[in-house]
Amino acid sequence: MTFPVGNAERHIVVFSFDKFWGRLTITVDGQSIVDTVRLFSASTVKTYALEVGQQERHTVRIEKHRATFFAGFRPQQVYAFVDDVLVAQGVA
Repeated sequence: MTFPVGNAERHIVVFSFDKFWGRLTITVDGQSIVDTVRLFSASTVKTYALEVGQQERHTVRIEKHRATFFAGFRPQQVYAFVDDVLVAQGVA
């Protein structure tokens, strides 16, 4: 999932999740912000929050929702918010 952030100071945020290997990455303008492997999680919602921009600051929140059972075999909803406004959604 890719989405822009900012008006005067434009940034591109990319969220990627591989269900098979559990690798999750978030990049801003090609620079890695989050790079992790998640093989097990007790919670059904995982939230990632970051600040984007220098002069024009924005709060980005990405939520990955998973099913309770057999999550690795089912679609996982992903929602992206910029300053608490939904700007993108997809399926991982």
